[in-house]
Amino acid sequence: MKRTLTALTVAVAAVAAGAAWYVLDKRPLRDGELTLARLQAPVSVRYDERGVPHLRAEHEEDLYRALGFVHAQDRLFQMEILRRLARGELAEILGERLVDTDRLFRTLGIREHADRYAGRLDRQAPEVRALLAYLDGINQYQASRPAPLEFDLLGIPKRPFTVEDTVSVTGYLAYTFAAALRTEPVLSYVRERLGSDYLKIFDLDWHPQGVIRQADAAAALTERDW
Repeated sequence: MKRTLTALTVAVAAVAAGAAWYVLDKRPLRDGELTLARLQAPVSVRYDERGVPHLRAEHEEDLYRALGFVHAQDRLFQMEILRRLARGELAEILGERLVDTDRLFRTLGIREHADRYAGRLDRQAPEVRALLAYLDGINQYQASRPAPLEFDLLGIPKRPFTVEDTVSVTGYLAYTFAAALRTEPVLSYVRERLGSDYLKIFDLDWHPQGVIRQADAAAALTERDW
């Protein structure tokens, strides 16, 4: 019995240690030094008390490359979902219930338009060079760091982010802004005629003075690292 309990204890401890290592290995890095390829000079990243990164770089392309790495570190799963949504590829990882959603965005032609537009871009234009540096930072993160937990749970393969992906997401955002032109007036009508409490039906809270208090906003501006 003692041997069995000892073996069980060791097994549980080993599983717990493995799980802890697995989770900790996927946490974002907030201090230390990392090597990022194709930087012209060192870039510093400081996180404030809210977890917002502040980047300092001597060269603009270095700044965008580091931004891509930092962005991927904090938001890679969200970025993956957005590009799949925009390009009609959600059902590949989330199942057949998303087929209708994919059909909608493929019917809108966002993916085809993005591919054509990306093919016409001048790769030497400053704004495109900045985008390419940003994408390189994202892809360097994917190549050097463990995938987010959601990637493992859903079996999402890593694949590079491209200019076409970025343009596709831009098209999706344009679509959502256009949709807001219909929904915002309706929500404003509900608020003005029925009262702000009715907005809770849509999981919305009405903040007549703004979400951030003016005193807090002034303090944040005073503390901002320019």
